[in-house]
Amino acid sequence: MNRLPPLAIALAAALLWLGIGLWQRTAAGTPLNAALSAELPLTLAVFGLSFVWARLRRR
Repeated sequence: MNRLPPLAIALAAALLWLGIGLWQRTAAGTPLNAALSAELPLTLAVFGLSFVWARLRRR
């Protein structure tokens, strides 16, 4: 069975996290630029953790 590469899994998780975070913050009235700058650090952390998790899970 072919699995998705760890990079694709991590990218999907990070984009989902970013999308949900931006939606929640902008719905609460935060400007898009402020919401994006607030979400980016945690999105990078989610990307890193999900990449490591996907690599370890593959073994």
